Amino acid sequence: MSTYDILILGGGPAGYMAALHGAQKGARVALVEKKYLGGTCLNWGCIPTKTMVEGAHLKAAMEKGRDYGLNVGDYDFNLERLVHKKDEVVQNLRQGIAGLIKANKIDFFSQEGRVTATGEEKELTLADGTTIQGKKLLLATGSKVFNPPIPGLEEVPFLTSDTILDLKELPSELIIIGAGVIGLEMASIFNNLGAKVTVIEMMDQILPGLDKELAQRARIFLKKKGIELETKTQVQKLEKRGEEIAVKYLRRNKEAEKTGSHLLMATGRHPVYTGLEFLGEEPEIKVDEYLETPYPGIYAAGDLIGGYQLAHVAYHEGIVAVNNMLGEKEKACYSGIPNCVFSDPQIATTGWSEEEVKEQGVEFEVVKFPFSALGKAVASSDPEGLVKVIYSKEQGQLLGVHIIGREATEIIHQGAYAVRMGHTVGQLARTIFAHPTYSEGLGEAYHMTQGHFYHTTP
Repeated sequence: MSTYDILILGGGPAGYMAALHGAQKGARVALVEKKYLGGTCLNWGCIPTKTMVEGAHLKAAMEKGRDYGLNVGDYDFNLERLVHKKDEVVQNLRQGIAGLIKANKIDFFSQEGRVTATGEEKELTLADGTTIQGKKLLLATGSKVFNPPIPGLEEVPFLTSDTILDLKELPSELIIIGAGVIGLEMASIFNNLGAKVTVIEMMDQILPGLDKELAQRARIFLKKKGIELETKTQVQKLEKRGEEIAVKYLRRNKEAEKTGSHLLMATGRHPVYTGLEFLGEEPEIKVDEYLETPYPGIYAAGDLIGGYQLAHVAYHEGIVAVNNMLGEKEKACYSGIPNCVFSDPQIATTGWSEEEVKEQGVEFEVVKFPFSALGKAVASSDPEGLVKVIYSKEQGQLLGVHIIGREATEIIHQGAYAVRMGHTVGQLARTIFAHPTYSEGLGEAYHMTQGHFYHTTP
């Protein structure tokens, strides 16, 4: 039996980052993962989708190239080749993480594990019967696709975020149930690749929880690209009709239906409790601000604990949990977290939305700088979008940044840092932004907070 300073169950972003951090701080670490290093993010989520986003973007750029003097003529698109490229990227990065685990002298167990002791000595029993013990334990088992109990779902073929990126042929008409981040990213990918796409959402806006104004603008831009968006729509039943799938739904108290060649369920994710049978028949993970569970010495991080289901948050939580395991007292900090949607156009936010600021009862001001007044955006033929800045009326503290448009997911980090550090818009207005860049739109918005409208009018 081997004894470690830290045991980690789960090799996704929270787990493998915690393992690397613990090893680099001198701890003896064991990492247990039953499938692939990198978890959902690397193998089915963040990385493969961004590879497909890049392929779809390049295909769309071929059409735009004609305006810039590029005579592309006829060209062929091969979805199977793009999927192969996606698989290559995933495999390379997966091998890279394995190399880092080995280089940091972390003992890696590539098999299923379960928690079998939670006392002073924590214990994991592996599928082959091996038992390993540790002083501390991190639970990082991640999340899995959740499909609601829609009548007929078990009788129709459907795709999930785990399987849709393996399609070798383009759907003629894709129906997506769920207009959250996953649903809209997939809608943009397959729309740019040439498929007809319809998205059905039960809530009253796409991207529920997003700043309402930004969601409304996103809806306009996505519809202009040919994506059909149905909100306030309750799916009633699914049926298989020959080679097609029929989705029956209720919208504004009227029955209707939509048929398509493929169906994607993008209705969220639930925690994975496999290996955590010690929690009982109705498992639930609760952690304190130091990410420790009610079981002393057992911590949890990542999608398992809910909250932000984001890889970069899982990284942060894994690091914080390890620091606390090794005797530090560090609270997990969720201020200024960037939320990114790799739709077309991109959407990125940090801090509070306008609705959240109102709920807090804070007096605030809002400024908006349009991409149409941004030199780089016009030169690149991407003038659709804006930067929205929310700040407190009394002190001028930056409360939120919301961006829609090209490169939004890159620009947002400047706002994320400023929100986290508690900067004021007065301070930020004195920052020099390079010209011409997309980031300059944020600089222009900060100037507007001081009453200066240089490239747009009040």
